[in-house]
Amino acid sequence: MSIETMNVFPMIHSITIDKENDLVTELVQDINDVEGVRLNLLESVATVQMYERIKFYPLAPPTFIEDVMGSFAQMGLSKLITISDNTYHDIFGYPGCTRVWELPLILRDQVEEALVGYKVNYDSETWEILEITLLED
Repeated sequence: MSIETMNVFPMIHSITIDKENDLVTELVQDINDVEGVRLNLLESVATVQMYERIKFYPLAPPTFIEDVMGSFAQMGLSKLITISDNTYHDIFGYPGCTRVWELPLILRDQVEEALVGYKVNYDSETWEILEITLLED
């Protein structure tokens, strides 16, 4: 058993902004609790392992971080990855912006600060999810 640890930050679903005061008033992430993170990771692992069983992968066998986290999980491995995500978000109160990185720096900093993350311990050989805990600031 080879136990590894990673921090994950669920992707952003929506943001509410008070534009007049340059203030993020609400941030909603796609996954909101430990059990949601566990289920998303288990689904992602199962998908990658299915592709591995049928030998449907590029030149190298899949790896936990690159294939599970990079391709299937709804999470980033850092706050920066999560706020740099290129998918569209619901951003209320700041017309014309649909991605976090389009917001002014003062608001991006607030979004980054508000992100909730989780510490995940997993076995890098079997890809078993061993423990998930909320990251403390």
